[in-house]
Amino acid sequence: MSLRRLLLLTVIIAVTAAWLVAPGGGAPPPLRFDASSTEATSSSGASVTYHIKAYDPDSGDPIPATCSGGSATGGGSGDFNVTSVFPVGTGTVHCDATLGNGDPVSDDFSVTVTDTTPPALSQPSPVTQPASTLAGIAVSWPAVTGTDIVDGSVTASCSPTSGTVFLVGTTPVTCTATDVHGNSAQVTFNVTVSFTDTQAPTFTPNPPPAVGATTSGTGTVVTYTVAATDDSGTPPAVNCTPTSGSTFPVGQTTVNCTASDGTNTANAAFTVTVTFIDTAAPTFSGVPANRVVEANGPSGSLVSYPAPTATDAVEGPKPVSCSPTSGSTFPLGGTTVTCTASDSHGNTSSASFAVTVVDTTKPSLIVPRDRAVYADTALGIGAQGYGVPSFLSGASATDTVDPNPRVSNDAPEFLTVGVHTVTFAASDFSGNGVAKTAVIEVLPMPPAGTPPLPIPPPRGAPPDVRDLKAEAGDRQVRLSWQTPSGVDHVVISRSLSLGGDAQVVYTGSGDAFLDRAVVNTLEYRYVVVSLDEEGLASAGVAASARPRPTLLKAPKDGARLRKAPKLRWAANSEAGYYNVQLFRANKKILSIWPVKTALILKNRWKYQGHTYKLSRGVYRWYVWPGFGARKAVDYGEMLGFSTFQIIR
Repeated sequence: MSLRRLLLLTVIIAVTAAWLVAPGGGAPPPLRFDASSTEATSSSGASVTYHIKAYDPDSGDPIPATCSGGSATGGGSGDFNVTSVFPVGTGTVHCDATLGNGDPVSDDFSVTVTDTTPPALSQPSPVTQPASTLAGIAVSWPAVTGTDIVDGSVTASCSPTSGTVFLVGTTPVTCTATDVHGNSAQVTFNVTVSFTDTQAPTFTPNPPPAVGATTSGTGTVVTYTVAATDDSGTPPAVNCTPTSGSTFPVGQTTVNCTASDGTNTANAAFTVTVTFIDTAAPTFSGVPANRVVEANGPSGSLVSYPAPTATDAVEGPKPVSCSPTSGSTFPLGGTTVTCTASDSHGNTSSASFAVTVVDTTKPSLIVPRDRAVYADTALGIGAQGYGVPSFLSGASATDTVDPNPRVSNDAPEFLTVGVHTVTFAASDFSGNGVAKTAVIEVLPMPPAGTPPLPIPPPRGAPPDVRDLKAEAGDRQVRLSWQTPSGVDHVVISRSLSLGGDAQVVYTGSGDAFLDRAVVNTLEYRYVVVSLDEEGLASAGVAASARPRPTLLKAPKDGARLRKAPKLRWAANSEAGYYNVQLFRANKKILSIWPVKTALILKNRWKYQGHTYKLSRGVYRWYVWPGFGARKAVDYGEMLGFSTFQIIR
């Protein structure tokens, strides 16, 4: 079709117009096509109504035309409308018409459907959630959705995303949805995290055990550090009992700690172990003073003494071992008594005192009877003349200590006629001496054949008693002996061993004497002298004894028992308690502090972490009185010790 036969078709699509130009020949008229867009209204696009004018250009008569595009095809002649649905984008409308002369004409024009409408999103509600830690909590929310006129249902992407850990406070969340054509919509909501403290503090780290060492039985100061943290960020208050810097006793002590953040509390415990390092030896009290005692025989003297008291700062009173032991025979001269005491940790101490045994007793001297002799010359008689030697040798001496005291006399070598007083002297090896006199009368020389004067029988000391024993009891001393023949009676004198005047306490012919006029704890010395019928005395024998009360009442020393005994002892009026210690062999197996004067032993017990059983064997027990508080470690002289034997 020639352009000169152009059929003008006016097409109106809303405000959009285009010219249809017949194909072929000639230059077409200006083709101004203002393409406008219409907004999509659904996922299918938009429903577009376009207006068509189909007229023959020559006659101006309407001609039929058919247009197709989008979802529909419409037609008519002259002015008519076609409605069709076009998808988003640029669509083509194709129209065909037939001119009045029968020539066909056609043309295309464009229809543009745009999508500039963003999705419509639902507005999420604010989210509030509690957290138990300042580190926050993971917060989730339902998916944020919406609709788009083209895409339909859409799901928004949120920042931060659902499930993110939110810190305490308010955080805005922005959710964005974009359709396929790049149109975006946003909604914003707040996530609020509130802090609710439900978490207890944490000890960092858990308190470790603490240790200490001390040389004092009362313990030592121990310091330690305990720290805790809390999720609030503020250090919690930590309190421990006993506190750091306290004095902890020897052994194990549990320290209990609490940490509080004001709302929640945590507890922890640990052990403080204090090890005792015992470097202190027992200390002595009541050590006897140096003393001087009289010898009771050639071997010295039996000496008894009160044992000193040894006290350990940790273990209390300790048994004391002294050498030589009390009741031993001490030789003449000085002897050092050394007493030792040890604690269970091997610390040993000693104390000493001196015992000096002296001999100050004079020998017993017996001189010959007075007598007369004849001179064997006109002037007198020589020392070797008849009757003179028996006189001069008739003196004898005995001594308690010296078995052979020396005897001498001052007689001249020649005795003139007349009365002569001869002094006899005796001395022992300790220098003790005694002197006595006897008279010898020298008569003038008799006529020849006169018989000599008779020589009187010699004089001698009676024998000492044998097997003298001194047995001390409670406020009494019992002496016993055996009396040999030739002894008429004995005289017993008593003095204190420490010195003092002697007094006669017994005269008689018996073989025993009970002295009740004595005081406990004082040591007495007894001398038993034998006398014959003439009154001549022996040197005497001596013995010592210290009366004392029997303070350990039961069981009897050396008792043989089949069951656990009840230990009983005498009360000390000033004691607040007693310390009873039980030994088997040399091992201490029990130390206990009763306040009464009796203790029932058990068949089984624990001491210093060990279990002991009262089995067959010999046991030794000691008792000390204690004064004041136990921590004062103030003990008196040991009441005594005794043994018993379990025979079951």
